[in-house]
Parts: sequence; C-alpha cells; structure tokens
Amino acid sequence: MASSRYSPGITQITAALLMAFVFFMVALAFKGYVFSEDPVTQEAEEVAKKVKQKAERTEKAEGHRDLVKDEVKVKTGDDGKPIVEQTGEASYYGPGFHGKKTATGETFDQNELTAAHPALPLGTKATVTNLENGNSVEVEINDRGPYAAGRDIDLSKRAAKELGMTKKGVAPVKIEAEVKPDKKNKKKQNKK
Repeated sequence: MASSRYSPGITQITAALLMAFVFFMVALAFKGYVFSEDPVTQEAEEVAKKVKQKAERTEKAEGHRDLVKDEVKVKTGDDGKPIVEQTGEASYYGPGFHGKKTATGETFDQNELTAAHPALPLGTKATVTNLENGNSVEVEINDRGPYAAGRDIDLSKRAAKELGMTKKGVAPVKIEAEVKPDKKNKKKQNKK
C-alpha cells in the first residue's frame, strides 16, 4: 500500500506566502504607513513622522495642561495634495518677543499671521483651527518653538486673537499644513 501522506505542492506554498505578504501590507496600512512613489507625498510622510516624534515628547510633558490627545496623520486635501494634520495645544508669543529675530531671520511682528512650530518646514503655510470655537486662521511657520512644556504651536498675538484664545492663552487646535516639495523633489517631478 502506498503512503497517503499529504505534501503541499509549490503552488500552495506560493499562495500561502502571497497571502502572508498581503496581510502584512494591510497591517502596515492600518498602522498609518502609506507607501507612495509620489515625492511630495513621501516628503509629507517624512514631515509627519518628525512632527509625530516631537508631539509624542510634548504629550508626555503636558500633565494637567493636556487639552486634547495629540495626533498626527497625512491626509489628502481637496486639491489632491497631501496635508500634514496635527491635533494638539496652541499658545501665543508674549510681547517680549516682538522685534526679535525668528528662525527664518525675519523680525518677529506680533501683528502678523505667523507661528513657531518645532518640526514643520520653515515657510510652510498652515491653517490652525481652535477646536473649542471653530475659528480658523492661516499662518506662516517662520520660527521654531514653542519651548513651553506641552505646547505644539506658538502663534503671533494677531493669530491668537483671530482664534479667540487670548483670554485663556492656550487652546486645543487642529493644524493643517500643506508641505511644499523641496527643490530636489521638484527637479524629480519635472524630469517625469
């Protein structure tokens, strides 16, 4: 009598490996990893990674000042471009910073619509929305900071007024930043 032992064929092994790979990719996608060949999307993902690392460090330092759970993700805007979205806490510069140099070399003016952020590229335009009242303002990131524990963005006084947060001095916010491609990525896109 011949042995009736089951031995899987090459096709079954290949199918099993393919299934394992598919499950692995799906698991990564659910964890927030996005695989893209588009250089602008890749750059947005890299910026989001840096923003998330900074936010995780500040979240630990917030303690009783924690107004909202910090989150960072990349989403697609209405125009199809990637947007780095961060939820966190905002404060605003005191008057002692007016007239001093920013990280871009500009002179800080509390009457301009600007902000300091620890990881977004300098020159980035960002829409900041106060999650308590829905007010929004567009600012340009022209400085680094904030350096107060648990803060994710420092706004100019004018931006803080437009958000309606000057009485409390802090507010839970959503920051939406469209990351511009850097020069080397623009060159790559133009060659295509």
